[in-house]
Amino acid sequence: MNCRKMVRWVVVWALFSLVAVDSSLAIDNLRVAYPSLNISVFALIIAQKEGYMKEEGLNVELLSIRGEIAIRTTLAGDVDFFTNAGSALAAAVRGIPVKLVTVFQDKPGWDLIAQPGIKSIAQLRGKNIAIMSPEGSLAVVAREILRKNGLDPAKDVNLVVMGGDSVRFPALQTKAIHATLFNTGMSVRAQKEGFTKLGNASEYANLIEGGLATSSDKIKQNPEKIFRLVRGAIKGMSYFVGKREPALNYMMDALRLKDRELAAAIYDIQTKLVLREGFSDDKALQGIIEDMKRTTKVQRDIKVGDVFDLSFVKKANEELKTSGWRP
Repeated sequence: MNCRKMVRWVVVWALFSLVAVDSSLAIDNLRVAYPSLNISVFALIIAQKEGYMKEEGLNVELLSIRGEIAIRTTLAGDVDFFTNAGSALAAAVRGIPVKLVTVFQDKPGWDLIAQPGIKSIAQLRGKNIAIMSPEGSLAVVAREILRKNGLDPAKDVNLVVMGGDSVRFPALQTKAIHATLFNTGMSVRAQKEGFTKLGNASEYANLIEGGLATSSDKIKQNPEKIFRLVRGAIKGMSYFVGKREPALNYMMDALRLKDRELAAAIYDIQTKLVLREGFSDDKALQGIIEDMKRTTKVQRDIKVGDVFDLSFVKKANEELKTSGWRP
């Protein structure tokens, strides 16, 4: 082979190699809907920004979408996952083909927050209480709290559908509503502004809050992609729990907070509630299902496997543990 032919061959081989490398770096785009900024969203933000999702060959786009709409858009294929675990649970119990693939929090962290002059749940009689959607997890919990305090949700209060925290918090500030349920971050902020905490949802309801859910069809059609997202999310959660100071920076940026002391208070509450490995035991999950059946008046027999597919998260944890991965 003469010198000119050899050079030509080397150039062709190099170009071919570049094409091969580029194709190996192909990134799958995933869209994840979230109704409010909770622990699952923080894990995804960290996983995206720390490059964990890129390591999984994924790019995750987060979209602010209300719980029930998020379910519909997921079933329609317009988004791939949603983080409203409580709404996913309620939907699956009602027979809608969705499943949770991670559980990051198996106790509701919402606080019932009211105007400063309201000191008890009984004082909510005749008042306006804001919820995100008519049948979402927030509505389920609100009704349960009211019932257990002697109030009929259909007669004794006005349940007003208002959307996410970004709408309900200003409504509370302008006194358009008298009370609502907020997650940890917004609750701490509201209390700092002088609003009253009347109780925590975990005192009245057994419900999951943080997690990732998708359609049953997507689990069948794209199990490998689901596994990669779940593994990336677990990495993000490990970072959130294990690296307090940089995790606080991410959380402050997401919540648009400038007060680090406030952010630290939110972080400390969140990390006490979180399930770092992304799943709970079957006994606890079955109990949560039974409570949701009673709330939604569903009579049929429902097992953990009908609502949850935790095979991905358990496999991801095992692989990360075996490899010795650390954030």
